[in-house]
Amino acid sequence: MRRISLALATAALIGSTAALAVPAQAAPVAAPQAATRASVCHEDNAFIRTDGTRLRTKASTSGAVVGQLYFKDPIRILKSSGSWDYVQLKAKSRGGLSKGTRGWVSHSNVIPPYCGGL
Repeated sequence: MRRISLALATAALIGSTAALAVPAQAAPVAAPQAATRASVCHEDNAFIRTDGTRLRTKASTSGAVVGQLYFKDPIRILKSSGSWDYVQLKAKSRGGLSKGTRGWVSHSNVIPPYCGGL
């Protein structure tokens, strides 16, 4: 009751009810542009999920094994076919394969690219 009386007295002193008006809102913040998001989200920041992942010549368990990849070996996903990903090593693998080596890995052994987002 005392707060209401104080508000009414203040309004009476000012001479109008303008003091009780809602203040203007700040301009809304613009959403991030697609170009910014595209630079963060791409197929270039994937990794191998498990140690001893086989890199193969074909998208099948019948493909010859080129070598083995290990947890956190950085890869670039070039294309996918069913449950297989054709990848390229972004750096020398912990298993000794050279940077740039390409082959197929089972998609279940890939940590997909992190694209941010909320």
